[in-house]
Amino acid sequence: MTHSTPDALWRDHDGRPIFRHRPKLVGREIVFTLEERDLAWTDGRLSGKVPLHQIDYVRLTFRPSNLYLKRYRFELRQRLGRRIWFSNVSWRNMIEVEAHDDAYSAFVREVLAAVAAASPKARFLAGEPLWRYIAMVGASSGLGLSLAYLAFNALTTVNWGLIGLVAFIGGYAVWQMSLWLRKNPPAEFSPLTPPEALLPEPATPPASPRG
Repeated sequence: MTHSTPDALWRDHDGRPIFRHRPKLVGREIVFTLEERDLAWTDGRLSGKVPLHQIDYVRLTFRPSNLYLKRYRFELRQRLGRRIWFSNVSWRNMIEVEAHDDAYSAFVREVLAAVAAASPKARFLAGEPLWRYIAMVGASSGLGLSLAYLAFNALTTVNWGLIGLVAFIGGYAVWQMSLWLRKNPPAEFSPLTPPEALLPEPATPPASPRG
């Protein structure tokens, strides 16, 4: 896995804020451009625009993946129902992804400010929807109870193999789920002060921004 760590906003030749993202292993890279009145996107074949004044909500979430745990996601929905999303992680091949942490955070902040100015009624949501968060709480509780039961049986039968398996796999699963729950409680936020927990940590050392 490699990391791209630009310390400034990516811009196109006209000076407009941009962000590049390849969301799927099999698929084209998508380029998002923040224009004066729209958020435009293109994959080189198809393109479109979402007028900023028509945006209903923006949501920031923490979405870890198997290849990269520190994965964050930005999603917006137009009032007509169309959704657009991108994350700080791009696919390179089957076993490798590339993180654009600094560029992602910088672009997200620019888009949030632009949406707030153009669409005063837009909502700015942090974390997952309540129904999904409650479902994950239930799944986490069930997993915790199952692991406790397995650990009890392993200890009473002195099954060291099972003890080790529960400690290794169970401990990792519990840690990952607890991290997801800690970062994703449903809330609202000010577009000028997005929650730091839902943005990647600044990458070091800095590198030259892409244009």
